[in-house]
Amino acid sequence: MTISKDLIQLHEGLIEFGSIIQSISAKKFEKEQHIESNVHAVFYKVTAYAITLHRAILSLCEDGWTHISPMLLRTIIECSSNCLTIVNNKLPEYMAFKYLYYEYLKIYQDKTSSDELKKKNLSDIKQGLTHIKKTSAKKATEDFIKAEQLGIFWFRPEENNIISIVSKYGSDELKFVYGILSWSVHAMHLGLFAFKDDPDDVDINPCENPNKTKLAIVFSCRLLLEFLRIRCEYEGLRFGSKYNRLIERIFAFEKEVRSQIQ
Repeated sequence: MTISKDLIQLHEGLIEFGSIIQSISAKKFEKEQHIESNVHAVFYKVTAYAITLHRAILSLCEDGWTHISPMLLRTIIECSSNCLTIVNNKLPEYMAFKYLYYEYLKIYQDKTSSDELKKKNLSDIKQGLTHIKKTSAKKATEDFIKAEQLGIFWFRPEENNIISIVSKYGSDELKFVYGILSWSVHAMHLGLFAFKDDPDDVDINPCENPNKTKLAIVFSCRLLLEFLRIRCEYEGLRFGSKYNRLIERIFAFEKEVRSQIQ
């Protein structure tokens, strides 16, 4: 699948922007620890994952698998929703701990886990607890660790589910796109081949979808930029002009793509 040079450059521009944010945030944290330690760890890991998803979406499109991209696109939104859950809580470092160590606790509480594995996980949990500074956050975290049964999602009981998080804290576009992508992720009838130029083309092979390929890459750029905006705002990182240039380019491509699809 041939993708225009301009669109490739936009895609790469988002990777560069994310990498710059990672670098500047790391230097700022090392110098002044401007945000909570566990929150910074979440941002650092999730940003790397979101950028990886962004890169993978382009690879799918180039190889003729554009119609599979909604799965990865929605996961970028879930990267944002996890971080929105943390930064909108009154105790961000507590919620960041829950995000980082939920699975560790699950394994520790699992009766089928070996004693050696439980010991290792408990050590990691205790190490994560040492990074929490605020007294109220530490108390909430200790209560979470002592809980006999964990919720089905790491963010419960503070939040209900991903869609409610997106509805409460996400932008209007995030809410709209999440709903559209969910059709594909849940294999609903209209979502099965929604990212094919001809949704009625039922075929198991890779194929050319020029218009939907552009849309998928534009969506990826928009969703990654939205995630990076959430991080910049919380950390107080100033990238106004760079952000504005990227969003203008994304909107221009989006307008062009929508006019071609309609």
